[in-house]
Amino acid sequence: MLFGLLPLLIIAGVVVLVVRLAGGGDGTTGESAGVAVRRIFQYLVLLIALVLSGVGLTGVLTEALGGSDQITQDTAAIARSISLLIVGVPVFVGLAFYTRRKLRDDPAEMRSAGWVLYLTLVLFGSLVATVMPLTTFFGDLFVGDGADAAVFVNAVVWGVVWGVHWWIASIPRYAPDLWFERILGSFVGLAIMLIAGAITGAASLVVIYDAIFDVVSVGPNADQIVRPLVALVVGAVVWVWYWLRIAVREERTILWVGYVLFAGVLSGVAMVVVAGGTAVFAVLEWILGDPPEATVAHFEIIPAAVGVVVVGATTWVYHRSVLDRGPVRERGTVDRLYEYLLAFMGLGVTAAGIATLVTYAIWAIVGTEITGSDRGAIAVALTLLIVGGPLWGVYWWRAQSERRRQGVDEAQATTRRIYVFVVLGISALVALVSLLVLVYAFVEAILEGSVGTEMFDAMAVPFALLVTAGAVAWYHFAVAREDRSTTPKPAKAAVRDVILITSHGAELRSAIVGADMRVRVFPAAGPVVEANSVEEAMAALSGETHRHVVVVDRGEDGGFEVIPLR
Repeated sequence: MLFGLLPLLIIAGVVVLVVRLAGGGDGTTGESAGVAVRRIFQYLVLLIALVLSGVGLTGVLTEALGGSDQITQDTAAIARSISLLIVGVPVFVGLAFYTRRKLRDDPAEMRSAGWVLYLTLVLFGSLVATVMPLTTFFGDLFVGDGADAAVFVNAVVWGVVWGVHWWIASIPRYAPDLWFERILGSFVGLAIMLIAGAITGAASLVVIYDAIFDVVSVGPNADQIVRPLVALVVGAVVWVWYWLRIAVREERTILWVGYVLFAGVLSGVAMVVVAGGTAVFAVLEWILGDPPEATVAHFEIIPAAVGVVVVGATTWVYHRSVLDRGPVRERGTVDRLYEYLLAFMGLGVTAAGIATLVTYAIWAIVGTEITGSDRGAIAVALTLLIVGGPLWGVYWWRAQSERRRQGVDEAQATTRRIYVFVVLGISALVALVSLLVLVYAFVEAILEGSVGTEMFDAMAVPFALLVTAGAVAWYHFAVAREDRSTTPKPAKAAVRDVILITSHGAELRSAIVGADMRVRVFPAAGPVVEANSVEEAMAALSGETHRHVVVVDRGEDGGFEVIPLR
């Protein structure tokens, strides 16, 4: 499995390191281009050798344990595995010892992009390569035909690779800041939990529903419940290890906030919207349509939808609470992002419902015969409106309330302006394409002499999209014009970029980011050295052992401040 990810991992590593090199060295230590090139090939070959060794070892162990289903051994596969071991292991061991020596002798090596990227790719790749066969192994063990040796070997080998590299990354003299890897690990655990949790919840409630109403179940069986339940447990372990142990308490960088918003909040919202919409549609279809199933069989989808809604709502509420933790603060970029993203989702669903309803109205007016699945068109439209309308209404109302309360500060906020202009752009594009299709259908009908019901039937969908997109664009154009017309406050100097040099500045950095300012943090490696003359400043610089030092000229006060950086 990891072998299949190798090309992607190699490309990612080469691109990142070449970009670092093009920027004037390693990027983290200021090393020369030659050192950066050495690191490119050193860690690239180390990664390849590790993957070759792992794949070869899994192949040999699988054959040794008799995991193959073939009656005779596959000599080609054995030869390939042994060859990978013979080539990969010596190269990996040799480079590993060389890397250990470089890390021990040169502190800058630990902070290099090559070492950080190598650990990130190996930890992420081996995590994925461990989790997937692990869920398959336990699933087969509990409800399958028995555990497969090949699956077990893959899980063990790549689990050991992950464990060893995690241990190495925890040793202080080898430990870089693997913040990106922790976010990746959290995402893997969360994704598995959400998917497996939704399947488990839906299948379990369907089984309970069938038992209550004495339905002859053709739905989920034990295998379809136990396997996702196993995956849920495995995903939960990964998520707890990465997120609850470490990442949840880390600095709230853009990537951290992006993970919470997109992977946590929006995925939960999407599950609630889709599953809730499915349940609402089932009810409306029964009321407005003519479903062929019996009542109990028709509503079997509702318990499944409820299970997904519970999982999605739990995810949504938890990650929203994570964003709200910490000291009381003023409304900032994160709050705006949250509200405008949810308003955008609700607006999209609502607009789709309006367009569907307009299409159905046109078909009804021109007398188009609606048969088969089209009979549920009005049920689909009402479902989209019922689900999307409240979502858009609640969060857009919040945003507009802040607009009225804060005035120009909210009107000119970057997040609000992006939201308004993105909606304007998308709706204008949809309107343009719909108008083109509408004109084409009209001209084609005239040329073919088919003006009538058939023409109006073909024009219903593009006309509905044109009307809906036009209405959305008109409303948001009015919002943009009102925001622009707001009388700005008297011009004043506004801080937009902050350079922060600190040893313990997490709280200050969070406050700066919350004030909608960009901040770049340089961690101080020691106390400030006061120098009253150029000679003293040069003496302080000559005695420094750190590679990066900031010198601040105190100006009229005279003297300098020398600050070493990590």
